[in-house]
Amino acid sequence: MVLNPRIHKIKISKSLQVRIRKGFPWVYFYQIKNTGISGQPGDLGAIYDSQNRFLAMGLYDPHSDIRLRILITRTPQEITGEFFRHRLKKALALRADLATPETTAYRVVNGENDGFPGMVMDRYANTLVVKLYTSAWMPYLDELVPVLQQEMKLERAILTFSRHVQRTLPDPKEASRMLFGPELKGPIRFQENGLEFEADLLKGQKTGFFLDQRENREKIRGLAQGQSILNVFSYTGAFSVYAFAGGCRSVLEIDINAPAQKAALRNLRLNFPEEKFSPPRFEQIQGDAFEQLSRLEKDGKVFDLVVLDPPAFANSKKNRKNAIQAYIRLAKMGAKSTRAGGTLMAASCSSQVEAQAFYRAVELGIKAAGRSYKKLLKTGHALDHPVTFREGAYLKAIYCKIES
Repeated sequence: MVLNPRIHKIKISKSLQVRIRKGFPWVYFYQIKNTGISGQPGDLGAIYDSQNRFLAMGLYDPHSDIRLRILITRTPQEITGEFFRHRLKKALALRADLATPETTAYRVVNGENDGFPGMVMDRYANTLVVKLYTSAWMPYLDELVPVLQQEMKLERAILTFSRHVQRTLPDPKEASRMLFGPELKGPIRFQENGLEFEADLLKGQKTGFFLDQRENREKIRGLAQGQSILNVFSYTGAFSVYAFAGGCRSVLEIDINAPAQKAALRNLRLNFPEEKFSPPRFEQIQGDAFEQLSRLEKDGKVFDLVVLDPPAFANSKKNRKNAIQAYIRLAKMGAKSTRAGGTLMAASCSSQVEAQAFYRAVELGIKAAGRSYKKLLKTGHALDHPVTFREGAYLKAIYCKIES
């Protein structure tokens, strides 16, 4: 079947034309120069340059501030199942080295960066989770689903929706639906770097697990031998599992989410069934991270290795300044909890705070704690989370040795 969506001509400024030509994938509602477009989600928007030459075509979403998400540049193409097949094959080829018995969970499609703007796909063993950040994809699912079945040959695929997309559905309470395969009855188990995890793919954050931190978790395993670990914002305990796999002496987790802490304990027991996970070898504190770090400081408790992996502090530009201050404060408290000679790892998933600003915030926080330090390592996006435009970069981490 060949889709035949309506096509609207979109007029934009010359400066935005230049950016799109260089790979920028979005047109915001306020950047559209012609008014009165009455398009539906999934319509196409065609952009022509100042010489009236075809420049780009994208998915139109009247409900989103990002009104147009670019699918094609320079040369027009028909949007068919074969179009999606070509892009999916390219994404799968990029990740071919990840698909091993030791790692059965990874990102298959990273949105705009893999040519599927407003959509991510994550694989968990034999289950695929497709998450939509724009309702513009809904009319194309009938073309896309057979491609997923044929190219990936998985047991099932689940479609989930961002909160924005949920609000546009006939039933705004619908959070997910099956694309194909049997219903999922509970958490699913998968492997990552030879370790076993379970994730709730329907109720968990992101698509159920923070797959983007796989490489940083492996680095923590390499640093953990004989160390006491403080895992802040521990969520379902993935960093803790790696720390124990690396031979750590002890782990203290801090998280405000009680169900996540129960899931963390389950993940630990999956990998270390003989371990009792009782104090002082393993402890959990439920509560606000900043408050609990303050209590640890008052009690004079320090650790050999401190992991700070908070949720995004900034989801929009207006929150950027407050987010930077939060990163400074968190790094300060983390540095005070790190013994002299120990290691502080701080991560950020806030796209609104660029890498250099984040690194600077961490350094300011460590200095504010009155500690000296040495930068050991900076990390960014893994292979399965490619970045093709500046605004698509969100993940960064820095490892610092706290010297005194």
